[in-house]
Amino acid sequence: MADGHEEKTSIWTEAGIWVVVLAAMALWALAIVKWGVLGLYMPAVISVPIILLILVWISRG
Repeated sequence: MADGHEEKTSIWTEAGIWVVVLAAMALWALAIVKWGVLGLYMPAVISVPIILLILVWISRG
């Protein structure tokens, strides 16, 4: 039963999202190959200040 409120998304929008995700994963894999375990943990370490700023921004309303 369709209610007619389906959102039409462009194939390019969906493809663009997949390209960005795959590129990020490829860069992460290259970092792991180049720097080993440090490359594995790098995204987590880099994301800590970003997540902290987002949490502060959300809590301030």
